[in-house]
Amino acid sequence: MDLRPMLYLKIGLIVGVILVTIMYLQEQGNIQKNSIQVKISLLKQENEGIEKEIRQLEQKISKLRSDPKGVEKVAKRKLGMVRQDETIYIFHLNDDKK
Repeated sequence: MDLRPMLYLKIGLIVGVILVTIMYLQEQGNIQKNSIQVKISLLKQENEGIEKEIRQLEQKISKLRSDPKGVEKVAKRKLGMVRQDETIYIFHLNDDKK
């Protein structure tokens, strides 16, 4: 009785199982790779937005350093400062919501 066909069948099954396993793992790797690429793309977009915001803030800083009127405007609006010869009037609105 010749055992070669049975040996070839066993070897074929083993090789087949190994190939199917490799293909499955490769597919899972591709899915993870695509997911990572999407995350990278989103992070790059976020970085571009942050870089744009940084440039805008740098421009504001530069403008405030070089423009005395801009400094005065910020001092008046945000800090409530006034010049010595100015008078401020504060009006309170009545919110009668009865």
